[in-house]
Amino acid sequence: LRDPDIDVVHICTPNVSHLPLAAAALEAGRHVVVEKPLALTAADADLLVALAESLGRHAAVAFTYRGYPMVRRVRELVASGEIGDVRLVHGGYLQDWLVEPTSFNWRLASELGGASRAVADIGSHWFDAAEFMSGRRVEAVFADLATFMPVRRRPAKAGIAFSTAQGPAEEVPIYSEDAATILVRFAGGARGATTISQISPGRKNSLSVEIDGSAGALAWTHETPETIWIGSHRQEGSRVVPRFPEPGPTMGVPSLPAGHPEGWGDAWKDLLRPFYRRIAEGLPPPARGEDPGYPTLRVGARAVRFVEAALASSRSGSWERLAD
Repeated sequence: LRDPDIDVVHICTPNVSHLPLAAAALEAGRHVVVEKPLALTAADADLLVALAESLGRHAAVAFTYRGYPMVRRVRELVASGEIGDVRLVHGGYLQDWLVEPTSFNWRLASELGGASRAVADIGSHWFDAAEFMSGRRVEAVFADLATFMPVRRRPAKAGIAFSTAQGPAEEVPIYSEDAATILVRFAGGARGATTISQISPGRKNSLSVEIDGSAGALAWTHETPETIWIGSHRQEGSRVVPRFPEPGPTMGVPSLPAGHPEGWGDAWKDLLRPFYRRIAEGLPPPARGEDPGYPTLRVGARAVRFVEAALASSRSGSWERLAD
């Protein structure tokens, strides 16, 4: 933070340290990119939003999936009216890396990861992708969170990232959720549902979003990211469309030419291009309500509100609105 040659700091540490490290970087005059969840609470997320805006710094949150060309293509098609009025938004995010009680990770420790795990870690990605692709904002959720393994075995020599208990291990209580099923209401009347899981055998990184409209449907899944499915009830039927069926990039991001498969790393770079371009060109941070082409800390704070609403709903057994 004292090095004048450093322009941007990426905060890629356990969740509990996002707030103090990002705040320190901003106060040192640096721009920041913060991993999700932005903070452990909406109040802390709001502190970072206010700090970045008061200091005039560019600040982004790492919602990588916005960087995929076909995710942006779905957003374009929905906005153009291709599928008519949005009625349903559904899908999920399924993984299997915590399916065994001997699987361990710092995210399982609430003092490091926070009160929520599956929803905060990957459900926040689904929430952001669903809002981004549909162009609709979530108003309320009805969530059922489940911890199927309330006790896990932590390796005696557990690493900070991924570990498996083989040999000496300590049994530790787990307070965060392994999975969640969530009903969603969107502004404008659309409805939705998602299943979030880190314990679904065989699912490595299966993020999916499907949007059903009055005139058609669109679907994208991360495990086949180069195509989208376009659903139709008409005579021409449904079809699968590859990336860039017509020449030219999507939304001005210099993606790879068609036929050169884009993966997670490419999406991450494409997501950050507008962020770094604005910094390099000396442009000011975006005004409130302006879309700079990258997810701002305000976007990250909304995702934290989604997590808090899901936690509150699971506890109360009722619908919970996302706080403004």
